[in-house]
Amino acid sequence: MSLTRRVLIQRIAQLGGYAAAFSTMNMLGLMPAVGASPLPQLSADFGKGKKVVILGAGIAGLVAAYELRKAGFDCTILEARNRPGGRSWSVRDGSTVEQTDGTVQNCTWSNGGYLNAGPARIPSIHTHLLDYCHELGVPLEIEVNASRSALMQSPLLNGGVPVEQRQVLHDTRGHLAELLSKSIHKHTLDEELSAEDRTCLLDFLTGFGDLSATGKYTGTTRAGFTTPRGAGPIKEVLHKPLSFSELLASDLTKGEFYEEQIDWQATMFQPIGGMDRIPYGFARALPKDMIHYDSPVTEITTSETGVTIAYKKSGSPQTLSADFCICTIPISVLAQTKNNFSPETQAAFKGMPMTALYKVAWEAPRFWEKEKNIYGGISFVKSGPVDLVWYPTDKMFTPTGVLVAGFNSERDDVTGTPTPFGALPSTEAKLAASRAAVECLHPGCGSHLTKPIYINWTKTPYSLGCFANNHLAASSPAYAQLEKPQGRTYFAGDYLSHLVGWQEGATLSAHHAIERIATQIKG
Repeated sequence: MSLTRRVLIQRIAQLGGYAAAFSTMNMLGLMPAVGASPLPQLSADFGKGKKVVILGAGIAGLVAAYELRKAGFDCTILEARNRPGGRSWSVRDGSTVEQTDGTVQNCTWSNGGYLNAGPARIPSIHTHLLDYCHELGVPLEIEVNASRSALMQSPLLNGGVPVEQRQVLHDTRGHLAELLSKSIHKHTLDEELSAEDRTCLLDFLTGFGDLSATGKYTGTTRAGFTTPRGAGPIKEVLHKPLSFSELLASDLTKGEFYEEQIDWQATMFQPIGGMDRIPYGFARALPKDMIHYDSPVTEITTSETGVTIAYKKSGSPQTLSADFCICTIPISVLAQTKNNFSPETQAAFKGMPMTALYKVAWEAPRFWEKEKNIYGGISFVKSGPVDLVWYPTDKMFTPTGVLVAGFNSERDDVTGTPTPFGALPSTEAKLAASRAAVECLHPGCGSHLTKPIYINWTKTPYSLGCFANNHLAASSPAYAQLEKPQGRTYFAGDYLSHLVGWQEGATLSAHHAIERIATQIKG
């Protein structure tokens, strides 16, 4: 048997496990190079005698401590919360959700249900985070991010009655294919296409839109059936195609193109039991005394020779000195923390707007599975201020599940104008809007929703926003400034990556901070 690439990778996987096989695939160019890591290869004693204080036990801080410890550094993590993970946070039975306005919610969900309040999915291309999951022994399962069985609703489509995504997608494709087919038959594209090209394109459009032999779109099995396929004399009946003008007017493109985004794939990954399994995996891999919980930072003093951190340990003032600092505290919190950073850096803390994301989740009997055969994925709604309902992938076929009915922003990042959801006057009104979205998609089921949990990231202590939006042109100067170290202090977090909002971005940013510290030590 010849040693093909496939056989080589299989043998390496048998000997060295997933990580070894993954590295081999990267080396052979068989994996996409989505986020190149700058993590340097350091000897086990490279950092011997050097102390690093890491501010924040989110993914960036945990990755930094994990890798620096391998290289012999003496690390201490100061974490304001009583848990690791930062925004990588799972709410479940027994969790308490406290907000800065004094609101307290106690979660009492059953059946092991949970809400990933922050990140909730991992794309296959976020290879460094996936590597850590395997290295730390964090088991993963498939997260169904898109399902053709999920629903789409608009007041302008089908009389406002929700339809399956497969109808919207494939009827739109069919109508578009028919239009282009007509233009080709009328020779309007002759200047651009040769006769051979015209024939090939017509064949392609026939398959793309499932057109008839005459180039008409009359419906397709891809869009589903009003009378399903069965046995005996009864013959299946296709859905009547949705009106093309209604499809265009409804503007359901958010849902139609959702899985086309490179990081929002149709099938993704999630840790079994909740996203916080990843930070707890890092915490288990580190010495027990390395992470100091309930230790909010009160002042950062940095210089060209070291750094001193003032903090409170369970309310008692403490100080800690180190050779280097990696600061992963959200910039919204840094803006309120005493420091001796340059005026330009202090201004940069306010130079990227913090996204005001929210999530609303409920415990409910799995009516979406029993009544609509929806197993994971997201439904999209145009009626009302809540525009999506996200179905759980975990524990399918069990009695209850945690349904996310609302996940978006409460205000525009550029103008600060409240969104329709953010403009609602109270939490009660927001929960009512969440329930109404479910009722719109699943008539009669809104009353089944119980035990709501509402996460407002702008009011979440030690976060004060979900993530700093560095995609805006106005954010570029702040990004460039925070790339610069302040004495021996280096900033890290997803906002200093081009994968902002993702754990992969936080991971790569931690690698970048380590690279710069190593470069400084090498001189």
